[in-house]
Amino acid sequence: MSDPPGVTERYHTESLVRLPHSQWSYRPFISLPVAATPPSARKGFVTFGAFQQAAKISPTARRLWAQILAEVPDSRLLVVGVPRGRAEDDLLRDLAVPGVSRGRITCVPYASLQEYLRWFEAVDIALDTMPYSGGTTTCDALWMGVPVVTVPGSRSVSRSATSVLSAVGLPEWIAPSAAEYVRRAVRFAGQRDLLTELRGSLRERMLASPLMDEERFTRDLEQAYREMWRKWCEGNPA
Repeated sequence: MSDPPGVTERYHTESLVRLPHSQWSYRPFISLPVAATPPSARKGFVTFGAFQQAAKISPTARRLWAQILAEVPDSRLLVVGVPRGRAEDDLLRDLAVPGVSRGRITCVPYASLQEYLRWFEAVDIALDTMPYSGGTTTCDALWMGVPVVTVPGSRSVSRSATSVLSAVGLPEWIAPSAAEYVRRAVRFAGQRDLLTELRGSLRERMLASPLMDEERFTRDLEQAYREMWRKWCEGNPA
């Protein structure tokens, strides 16, 4: 799903080789237990979260996140990995649109790996960035029981989360447009039963998915190498 056939070839100078199940093979560096319930069940409001590098939080992402916060009046946003100072000040300024107070937005600087994973316990729904999508952070979120909403672009750098979500079987969390990205985030925020169900099932879904089948990933990669070598030997490297 990062490079769909017939869609992204024009962006590459070399022939693409696609693995049959997933381009990702995920294993968490450390494994913390998943919180029994999402924070909305305890606090009475939904908390959105973002865990990508601060440089990925583009003007488009800020605009869409501000719309989501405005349309879910009692919601909060937690952004992890934002340096103190100008980067944090600029982000807060861009997100605090009319109807969204700064008090609803929490920025956390870079944290240790264990602290970073524990911050997922405070989040109900993770928001992907655009045009540079989250890969490892999407896997980390799902591992910790947090679903991710994304909107893919035309290039592979914007489709990392789409690829991960497809491998886990969560196509409904992939929005076809920016406007639908906002609508789906708002709609999912109101589905508290769904968020609770996903909190308890996402880790098992990941374990059963191609994302964490390391042996199958290796076999797929070996087969791809064999096929490339066969074509080269036949004088047809493409």
